[in-house]
Amino acid sequence: MVRERVEADKELKNRSANDLGGMKIPGITFTERAIYELKYHDETGKHLDIQNITLCSGSRGSVGRVPGVYWFSYCSGMNVNCYGPSRARDCLRAREVVS
Repeated sequence: MVRERVEADKELKNRSANDLGGMKIPGITFTERAIYELKYHDETGKHLDIQNITLCSGSRGSVGRVPGVYWFSYCSGMNVNCYGPSRARDCLRAREVVS
C-alpha cells in the first residue's frame, strides 16, 4: 500500500534508488505502480504522475536500472523509462510502501 496521492511522494524527491535503499525506505515496484494506475483510473477516470515520475525503487532491471513511470498526456499513455540506481532528480520521486 502507498499513500493515496496523484504525484509520487514529494518528501522523496532528489533521492536515488541507492539513497532510498540506504535509508531502508521500501519503494513501490513496477508491477505495483502499474496496478495502482489501473485502480486509480478505474475509480477516478484520471491518471497518476502527470507532473512527476514515480521511481519504482522496489524493482531493478537485469543490469540494475530502475523503472520510472509517468502519464504522458501527449500520447495519452503510461510511459516507462529506466534510470541508473544513483540517478536523482527533482521530478524523480519514489512512492514509499506503507502499512
